[in-house]
Amino acid sequence: MRNRLRTPKKGLKLPYSWDLSLLKELAKINQNRRTLYPIVEVYAADKYSITGSGRTASTLSERKLPVEVYIDEAHRNGIRFEYLWNAISLGGREWDPQFQDSLHKEATELVNAGVDGFTVTHPLLILKLKSWFPKVPITTSVNNHLDSNENINQLIQYTGIDRIMLDNRRTRNFGLIRKIHARFPSHPIIVLVNEACLPDCVLQPCHQEHMANASRRDSANAGPDLCRILCTAAKLKNPTYTLKAPWVRPEDIHHLFEAGASLIKLAGRTETSDWVVSLAEAYAFGKYDGDIWGLVEKPGSVRPEWETVLDKKLDACRFSVNNRDLDGFIEPFVEGSVPCVRGRDCGACKWCEKWMHAVSCPDNVKERLVDLEALLANAVGSPQPRSKASRP
Repeated sequence: MRNRLRTPKKGLKLPYSWDLSLLKELAKINQNRRTLYPIVEVYAADKYSITGSGRTASTLSERKLPVEVYIDEAHRNGIRFEYLWNAISLGGREWDPQFQDSLHKEATELVNAGVDGFTVTHPLLILKLKSWFPKVPITTSVNNHLDSNENINQLIQYTGIDRIMLDNRRTRNFGLIRKIHARFPSHPIIVLVNEACLPDCVLQPCHQEHMANASRRDSANAGPDLCRILCTAAKLKNPTYTLKAPWVRPEDIHHLFEAGASLIKLAGRTETSDWVVSLAEAYAFGKYDGDIWGLVEKPGSVRPEWETVLDKKLDACRFSVNNRDLDGFIEPFVEGSVPCVRGRDCGACKWCEKWMHAVSCPDNVKERLVDLEALLANAVGSPQPRSKASRP
């Protein structure tokens, strides 16, 4: 069994897509004099895996070499390597003894390869890993939606998890992070800062179920990504979602560390290595000039399967956000004075609307909305005619 790296007190957690050269680039960033927040770990999952993960296989890169090659390279560069078992559901397979044997085999291979920890959603999988490998740290997933001392305490009591992944909808709730850190000081808190999800998105459970099915090795065709079609249309219709989405600028993550966060997690397993390097530099340096929305994962979707359905090339339809124009935007969130971090509905204060001067809208929104309507119709299908016998 290879040695595992200990978790540093503070730093960045980066997405990884099985590119060995990327690890060297991340190590260079750590050596840069401008770096304020070092990259301390990466996380990854196979394109298709036994459990599935939080991204569809069609959007992920395929691993070409044995997993220990990537883990060893990460360790050579002083970076921890965490593997994702973060699918929200296993479709009942988790109770099949044969499936559990396969889980144990894969977990054993990963631990023997030197993996430093697992991110896990399902409580049975957490308990299994804890019983098999009690010294390997387990991190919860955003899919656990941990957003209160009560539900965190319950999960710790049930499963003995080691690290707390904050619900990504609560990223800007600095007061909540302070409370969690005060209650659970020995449990590192991880905060995801660059996702474009709608605030309090009602589709998240359904979307995570879809992505789990679409990345599990033995699952059937998961079908079209209905949730992304719906939420992309909502975002195009309402540009304020660019600022209402729970992301935090590189310049402002120091507030998260000061509140008690240990790791800042960055999303982007579906992106290119060059994009990840740009993302890592911005947050490691704590500063970015230009369109910050370009570093928020999936800021405006153009998906290959959509082009296949529509039988045409889709031009990008993305908003842009001038990062420098948002200096001061985060302050009321830190102070806890906006309604959305005080348990009230979003929108009452109109704070995000006041900063829309930072946002530039694309000129092909109407065209893309027409495309999305066609995609939605294709996904839902035509209504089935009722048989004569079923008619009243």
